[in-house]
Amino acid sequence: MELEATGISVRGPHAQMLDATSVKVADHQLVLLSGYPGPGHVAASLGLSGRLKPDTGQVRLDGKADAGLLRRQIAVVDAPGITEPDDALPVQTVVGEELAIAGRKAGRRAVLDWLDEHDAAEHAGKRFEHLPVGARTRLLAELTVARPDVQVVILTMPDRHGGDPHDWYAVGRDLASRGYGVIITCADASARLLAVPAAQLGSTDQPEPVQIEALDPIAPLVEETHA
Repeated sequence: MELEATGISVRGPHAQMLDATSVKVADHQLVLLSGYPGPGHVAASLGLSGRLKPDTGQVRLDGKADAGLLRRQIAVVDAPGITEPDDALPVQTVVGEELAIAGRKAGRRAVLDWLDEHDAAEHAGKRFEHLPVGARTRLLAELTVARPDVQVVILTMPDRHGGDPHDWYAVGRDLASRGYGVIITCADASARLLAVPAAQLGSTDQPEPVQIEALDPIAPLVEETHA
């Protein structure tokens, strides 16, 4: 699988939201896509996933420019105002809704079992806004990949919630190690803290994605190397 966007840009009603941006990611790869906090992150996420038609450029998945295919196989996680959950809802309610969307059992027992399987049972009754950033990102990512068709996951500005960037970066690494292509949009400051070569919003000349090797489930976690 390979997702490739070439020179996509998005103009809003009053100003440019996203300057021409190129980015690509394949299975077992992770890309940090960094830039100034603002609407460009959401515009990039929606454009890459077929949910918004770019004004210029093109997005292809395995060589096909098919918006319907993009929407089925590329998931946008926690995009502000778009796919983020209602922070006032209990965690178990959000989980139930997402499991139902994924076509999974979503009754109370199934929800509690799912939370227990993901070491998050302690959070069941909390308001979603009270989750630690790492736990929030991991739960939403795991719920997203419960959908059978998803191949690429876009985590949208997890650093807007604060916390340690290494927590949500670890979520992205884990997903990539399991075979997903992963794009994380974040602020430039977060990319600098992670010391990972980052693609840039508004750029068409990008570094290569980080290649993440598949993890042996019985082996200890080791640091990946850059391709």
